[in-house]
Amino acid sequence: MKILVVDDHPLFIDGISQVLKRLSSCVVITKVMTVADAIVQIDSGKEFDLILLDLNIPELDGNTLLHRYRSDELCIPLVIVSSEEKAGLIRNCLNWGAMGFIPKSYGAEEMLTAIRHILEGNIYIPEFVNELINRLPKEERSNKLPDLLRKNGISKKQYAVLELLANGHSNQQISTILNRTEHTVKSHISALLQILNVKNRIECIKVAKSRNLLDQ
Repeated sequence: MKILVVDDHPLFIDGISQVLKRLSSCVVITKVMTVADAIVQIDSGKEFDLILLDLNIPELDGNTLLHRYRSDELCIPLVIVSSEEKAGLIRNCLNWGAMGFIPKSYGAEEMLTAIRHILEGNIYIPEFVNELINRLPKEERSNKLPDLLRKNGISKKQYAVLELLANGHSNQQISTILNRTEHTVKSHISALLQILNVKNRIECIKVAKSRNLLDQ
């Protein structure tokens, strides 16, 4: 079994590696401390049975890998292991394709139980987190967004770039996240500026928010 662990805290990586070795005698763990290094590992053609990802990583954060993970449709279970326990954020991670959420506050046995559950093909969410998610208001915007995109003449690929622009990513970072060339990213941005009739990225984001294409 091959597992990729993505976390910027060496002590946590070492600790969870010891826990993961209890899954099987043949567990092979690849440890990386940045999302960029994780992308390199995945793109190298290495096969992984599981990816454990922290969200709060400097520079390219965990959401970056989730965006890429969904866009490339990798058939690898990806699980958030984080101290971040905001219900809205966790719901977004699940919507982007994460197979579950494991709190860093878990002990070894709880963590192993959760991981085994996921490896069996199930989604794992702690009961207290599930209750918080169920209290969140229903997302009507997600159902309306495709119609809004069509009315504004924006493609799904262009919208993926728009979201990342709004999150403050550079062209180079966007190309890394979406696995596209910088030239392609620049072309999408130029198209967005033309569609929204604006002159720069800041105006682009402002107009997109005014049209409810992005969260305020």
